[in-house]
Amino acid sequence: MFEKLGIVTNIWAKEIENGALFADLMVEFGANGFRDMEVREGDYLRNSEFGQLIQNIETVMLDYSDVDFKAICDEVWNSTATNNEIIETKHAKLFKEATNFVRKASGLTLSYAMSHPWLSVPNDIEDDNQKMIMAKKLAYLLCPQRARLRLVDLDTEDEIDENTAVANLKRYTSLLPEYPMIFAVENARQSAPLTLKLAVAGGAKLTYDETNTYLADGTTLNPPEVFWNSVKMDDLTSVHFKQKTDEGVLSEVEDGYVDFKAIVQHLKSGNYTGDLLLENAPTTHSLVDALNSREYLHGL
Repeated sequence: MFEKLGIVTNIWAKEIENGALFADLMVEFGANGFRDMEVREGDYLRNSEFGQLIQNIETVMLDYSDVDFKAICDEVWNSTATNNEIIETKHAKLFKEATNFVRKASGLTLSYAMSHPWLSVPNDIEDDNQKMIMAKKLAYLLCPQRARLRLVDLDTEDEIDENTAVANLKRYTSLLPEYPMIFAVENARQSAPLTLKLAVAGGAKLTYDETNTYLADGTTLNPPEVFWNSVKMDDLTSVHFKQKTDEGVLSEVEDGYVDFKAIVQHLKSGNYTGDLLLENAPTTHSLVDALNSREYLHGL
């Protein structure tokens, strides 16, 4: 099951802070068998050379219609496969840079994830829509063949208005229908069964992270069995693996609050086909941590 184990790129935060290049880490992890990568938004990403490329692309997005930008994304990947030059655009140098990055990502599956308060009423719906459209376009640029955008709400803490949350998800999924995409949300401060319920009602998939179910003292927002007894595997697109103890989230997957063996049994019995992603706490030796974590999981 763990032959295709991937990673969430925020595990590189300390290395990028110390000057490592996002693209170099991507190539190194890919060469070591971690080929599914969720590009997690954050300061570490924006401060990297790849983050600068993203920002430059965001700046010029509005210079292109939705149809034209999609065509450019497709051509970036097609030119990589054929070794042809990128089609002529108003920003040929910029998209050539994107093509060079994509060449380094050959053989990898990249998705995009960001924090967004999808459980709350937006202050400005039009602004909210534009943020989601931009995020969807970035997700498509990262992998036109299997684009995926994942949201996690780390801000909403009050009682959830379920109708608002579902309406937000339906609105988000309706944007850019011409861009094929998996749209997902992750359980964070809210319980996994509630997040699953809202995701299904809103037409989204769920990214599940059982670690987020555990509080600092080892108690849970919901017993994991409640979630596993209610979820259908078709509603899951990704499962995150990280471990937590009373010291917090660990830099390697090992023994702790989360029962990974039980998770694996649930996934196998349900014939789960989505991806599995490591999201260890960042260190300056994340590849060693990832390799040790993979070895531990193989031993379950």
